[in-house]
Amino acid sequence: MNNAPFVLTSSSVIRVLQPAIIPRVSAIAQMGFCERAAFNISFFGMESNQYSANGEIGNAVHRVTIKSILEILDLSKKGVSIRKATGLRIFEDNTMIDIDTNWKRFMLAGVDDPLDPIKEDIDIRAARLLDNLIDEEDENKTFLFRPEFTIRNIKIPLEGRLDLIKIKPSINTRNGENHEYINSTELARIEKEHVEIIQLKTGKSKAPPATWKLQANAETLLLMETLNLKEPPKYTWQFADKDRHRIKFNFAKVHESIDKYIKFWKSEIAPSITGFCPNCPLKDGCLTWAFAANNRLAENGIIRRKAEFDLSKRIRKEISYDDRWKLYVELKDPEQRQLEGSAITNLTLDVSSIDFVAQELTLMGDEAFGQFLDFSIGDYVTVSDGNPNLGSNPTASIIDIDLNTRSIRLRFYKGDLYYLIHEGREKSTFTIDRFNFSDGMISMKFLDSFFRRSPYADVVLQYWNSMVRQKRIDNNDIESR
Repeated sequence: MNNAPFVLTSSSVIRVLQPAIIPRVSAIAQMGFCERAAFNISFFGMESNQYSANGEIGNAVHRVTIKSILEILDLSKKGVSIRKATGLRIFEDNTMIDIDTNWKRFMLAGVDDPLDPIKEDIDIRAARLLDNLIDEEDENKTFLFRPEFTIRNIKIPLEGRLDLIKIKPSINTRNGENHEYINSTELARIEKEHVEIIQLKTGKSKAPPATWKLQANAETLLLMETLNLKEPPKYTWQFADKDRHRIKFNFAKVHESIDKYIKFWKSEIAPSITGFCPNCPLKDGCLTWAFAANNRLAENGIIRRKAEFDLSKRIRKEISYDDRWKLYVELKDPEQRQLEGSAITNLTLDVSSIDFVAQELTLMGDEAFGQFLDFSIGDYVTVSDGNPNLGSNPTASIIDIDLNTRSIRLRFYKGDLYYLIHEGREKSTFTIDRFNFSDGMISMKFLDSFFRRSPYADVVLQYWNSMVRQKRIDNNDIESR
């Protein structure tokens, strides 16, 4: 008889945790625009037709800028002085690489030629930033830069991903100019002389709207609570032509918005219209069917809305399960998660295996590799220093597992492999966590989008309507017998 101790799997542990609600900063920011709009975006997935195209161009500018800045700074810290011509070439090369890597995203967003709108911003931004990087080269060697910094704070509760954070450790922490990589957990503990949040915005400078201000408040609160800061960090909106700064912060407004969002989630209260409807890109869906009175809708419209609300409830249930996973990784260290089958830890990067064109690399395991339960080819994982709730943690899919060599090969889809080779991080150890527990989530989101946007939705609903009517007739016939 096997006397080995019984260990619950991660899925079993997660399912018994109390449901968690962790609002996203992006959802809270939309509350600054309109409560109803925030509700529609979060729970119905509404978006305007133009939003997708503009969003993809903005995301590309965002990716190219951050990657280029970090590449230039890494060269500088290795003794290669910053030269403007070289820096401009790095920006140009990264623009082309991003278009090649993310062409499917542009295609789905209806952007036939992304190069011109991306370069319109990048050409102005790159020249300005390089002048600043040259002027501040020596000072920047004492700073840490963390791209796409994920923070999930269970206590607030709030989660967000900050575009770029810039941290100057205290002189007691620094080891000259070439300090070793400081992982995300240590980053929260060390003394810090200066901290800055940099939020990238596409195009020329403009006055920040209410959504941006609320987002700045939320991100600042999130970083302060997580990194144990006594004072608010510097907050910068980086436009192509100039920077703007957030000086005053209203954290009470953030807490108020979080409390209200959670009540929306639990269906305890209904969202109010707090924005200006004529300027809202979501007004058609919002005013015509989502919250219209029943007496203003035809039967087909009522059925359509019921389908939407049912899907929304199921999506919220699935998201709640994902949020329980975030609670789980907060409660369990990497070794315990590995024992329970949801993580593989103490992985090292085989630098010679990096393929930048294919966005692939291989991680090597230790003697415990192979004891995991839940990993297989095709799974999505997040790569972290050990805590997927904190840090620059890219996502990837598993494309190969070799138990003989104790190795696992990953493919990255958004060009964010470089997160793992910045500031000497490639010499540290990594943990991967399988996070895609909500198998039904993708299909439900697809159906949700279908009911809202597909020209075939009315045909399906008409068929559904006829089936419902026929079922009622059949039931009435049975009852009358």
